[in-house]
Amino acid sequence: MTKVAEHIAQEFRSLPIEEMLALHESLITTIQEREEAAGLDPAFRTDIQRRIREIDSGKVEGVEAFKALEQM
Repeated sequence: MTKVAEHIAQEFRSLPIEEMLALHESLITTIQEREEAAGLDPAFRTDIQRRIREIDSGKVEGVEAFKALEQM
């Protein structure tokens, strides 16, 4: 482990159990998201990034997930 990671681990051990559990859940979620993203086809990942940029820039407007599912 790097020194930074060792420091974080040491700080983690000093947290109250509730904060440790919350941080643990957040880290697991982040790891799972990264693993899923790593498995995506590069072209699909590029398309997703383009769509996010279009929404963020206001070029296109997003659709509520439930409405999109109803339209499918």
